[in-house]
Amino acid sequence: MMNYTSVLMDADDTIFDFPKCEYTALKNTLNIHQLVFNDEVYHTFSKINSDLWKQLELKKITRYDLRIQRFQELIRKCFDGFENCDMLADEYVNQLSRQAILIDGAASALEKISSCADLYIITNGLKVVQRGRLKRTDITRFIKKVYISDEIGINKPDKAFFDFVLSDIPEKDLSNIIVVGDSLSSDMQGGRNAGLTTCLYDPKDRVVMPHPLCDFKIKNLEELLSL
Repeated sequence: MMNYTSVLMDADDTIFDFPKCEYTALKNTLNIHQLVFNDEVYHTFSKINSDLWKQLELKKITRYDLRIQRFQELIRKCFDGFENCDMLADEYVNQLSRQAILIDGAASALEKISSCADLYIITNGLKVVQRGRLKRTDITRFIKKVYISDEIGINKPDKAFFDFVLSDIPEKDLSNIIVVGDSLSSDMQGGRNAGLTTCLYDPKDRVVMPHPLCDFKIKNLEELLSL
């Protein structure tokens, strides 16, 4: 087993509890605009949002398209006749930037990981959202640097995103670097594209190993310490 000196870790659904953040942000957004919020509306939006993020990873849409289209589709399915799509989109981003709900045990695990390796965040999230959320946590003291696709101009899993990160961090031996995240299509594929070791964060144990995109799999972040 290698002793990895640098960890490139995803943010949403790896450090942040994204479903809880998303739920609260959408609820607040719709309440502000006096629109009905319930679990059916949330699940409709969550499915739309997830599908659009996958299209962004595949370069089928732009970041601006995603920001607007998720509310255009939600309005069409749930709020026919409501016309302020841009206002919903802007308010949702504002609300999401305020939601810094961490996965249980994440802060403690990051502290331990950062004591034996350099920890970097790699995320496809919007910069205003991710910077805002990180400011509302105390985990930034464990993180060497944050790399956000919205700032770099390239999304995971594009090799160019990882090339940018690798050119910026001190560690140059690729065998000493490990990518950790929950997404096969974004984190694991991106790590593979860059020639890096990959570790899937899979708390619900959904992915069967061995898997062509994953060198390792963990169910909680503290398991990373064994690597």
